[in-house]
Amino acid sequence: MRAFESKARDYYGEVVINKGLMAKAGFGARAIPVYVGEWIISQFVDKDDLSEESRQEIVKIVTNYLPQKADKNIILNRLKEQEEVQVLDDFRVNVNLEKNVHELSIPVLDVNKGLIQKGIVDENPMLLKTGMWGIGTLRYVPPDGEEVMKGQIWMVDFKPFQTPGVDLDYYKECRKYFSLEEWIDLLVSSCQFNPEVHTLPQKMLLLSRIIPLVQPRVNQAELAPKGTGKSFVFDNISRYAAVIPGGKLSAPTLFYNSVSKQIGLIPRYDVVVVDEVQKIHTDSAGEAMAALKMYLESGRYRRATGDMGTAEAGFIILGNITIGPDRQPLYETNGIFKELPSSLQESAFVDRIHGLLEGWFMPRITKHTPSKSIGFKGDFFSEVSHELRSDLRFSDYVSHSMRLPECEDMRDNKAIARLAEGFLKLLFPDLEVSEEEFIEFCVNPAVRMRQNIRDELAKLDQEYRWVTIKSELPDEFQLSHPDRKPEPEEEGEVDPLSSNRKPAETTIEIADGQKGISYAKLFSPYLTGTKQIKLVDPYIRYDYQIHNFMNFCECVVPAQGNIRLTLITGADSGEQERILSAKFEELKSSLEQDRIFFDYSFEKGIHDRRIETDTGWRIILGRGLDIFQKPEGKFTLGFVDQTRRQCKATTITYTKSG
Repeated sequence: MRAFESKARDYYGEVVINKGLMAKAGFGARAIPVYVGEWIISQFVDKDDLSEESRQEIVKIVTNYLPQKADKNIILNRLKEQEEVQVLDDFRVNVNLEKNVHELSIPVLDVNKGLIQKGIVDENPMLLKTGMWGIGTLRYVPPDGEEVMKGQIWMVDFKPFQTPGVDLDYYKECRKYFSLEEWIDLLVSSCQFNPEVHTLPQKMLLLSRIIPLVQPRVNQAELAPKGTGKSFVFDNISRYAAVIPGGKLSAPTLFYNSVSKQIGLIPRYDVVVVDEVQKIHTDSAGEAMAALKMYLESGRYRRATGDMGTAEAGFIILGNITIGPDRQPLYETNGIFKELPSSLQESAFVDRIHGLLEGWFMPRITKHTPSKSIGFKGDFFSEVSHELRSDLRFSDYVSHSMRLPECEDMRDNKAIARLAEGFLKLLFPDLEVSEEEFIEFCVNPAVRMRQNIRDELAKLDQEYRWVTIKSELPDEFQLSHPDRKPEPEEEGEVDPLSSNRKPAETTIEIADGQKGISYAKLFSPYLTGTKQIKLVDPYIRYDYQIHNFMNFCECVVPAQGNIRLTLITGADSGEQERILSAKFEELKSSLEQDRIFFDYSFEKGIHDRRIETDTGWRIILGRGLDIFQKPEGKFTLGFVDQTRRQCKATTITYTKSG
């Protein structure tokens, strides 16, 4: 047992747990947050391990109280037969003023209009806000035509599975027994990550993720390749975080639903996380983005319906970006936000993001990534984080101690102050910190996160000048930051999607709505010098798809001699084959004038889309050539210049054989 684990046991006792026990318990594939699983485990744990008898008890709890969706009708039938049923679920209560009732949400039963006894709500007020996990005892009252409240499922008893409160002073007091390194390891383990397999910079990045949990109204972005665990911590260690897994961002969902009279996610939670942000789309009227920009700036929101309010939630966007062979973003020179939907590339939105986390420095999740060490229990750490948000002593410390001699912009100052305060709460909750430690571990990491945003703004919008932010004790990152915006030619670099870049094995993620893409940029570097090219795409059938293929042919330029171009596609019928053949024959005659000899064939049942060359390149096409969205009208920009057209979300992978 490492030193930080022994101290955690000695000073924090019942509120810490061996994080490796979740993998040993009998939860199987049941979808419950880690903090709920740890609460169950803590009832049976014996000396940091689970006996066979304890595991059997956990299996019994899961079997008896944690039903699967497929069991929904079985449970409803038991209730119908007047049997009391106990269910472990994430319950939430809404207030219906028109009916003067509390309405209970029971997710596993798809019930949103259940009822609950008033005493249960009074004892568990968090049911009204974020909801609570626990075992609820349910009873069905059948209708008899007399009482209004009959014909409903009632909750008649509730056993919460979450800590109702914490002794924050004790938590702060015991911090002094740990060195900074030991404390960081304890926090990293509490976030479910193994401190032994991460470097100090990676540990600091992991802790950067949870700043919005301890600091009100901190807005962050983390962009990284897939599989680095960006959203894991929010799904599992805090009941005060809500994760939106892609899809549509709407004002009713985020702020207030005028129809149901229910508040949205931002007023209800401490943190709202938008995962898979490259798949996000907003309402066509733009109300969601307008309200969101207003909220990110001021903490206030206003709906077009006239509804308005304030909130303290942080806002986080998590997105997957394309990484090159050196594990650096392919769009680093030209702006990595360009891989996001166009609505999120607007500089006015990006400027309201306080910090950008460099998620590409994080390793992929492996079997060694989850913590096997002692850490704070998830429900305890969730409450500590929530309680720290309202402690004003940290804000006072930052306002008196932080000085940025080379930072004039007000938004930059505010962003760095908020981020530094978050680091201070996490690393030095007792406020026992030296001036040097404060700058090194709180201010400088905050400067780096904000500097990343400023760099992206300068790449996105020429109105933002290139600036270098420095603290009183600049670190290596600040000292090495260029004094002016790097240009591709200065660094010997080219646009990662330019047609004259060097071909390399990589994967490119194209976001929905992204512009600046063309076949020349995607394929030309890989077709140079080839003499044989095969394109497999089952959907070269309609005129616009044939035009796409013609655009592709324009990228095929013989260096010397001739090129053999083969198309393998599909057709719905013999008649369609005949019509397509006539069009392909016309194209064939045209291509021969440019020394491109074109062959084609029709095959049934093909699905994969790819390009193969005689030079060994194999390009896997997620959507084939059909990567562009339908134009909004007949006379729109992009008919000739593909880079002006919006793309569909897709993935393109380049591999080399031989």
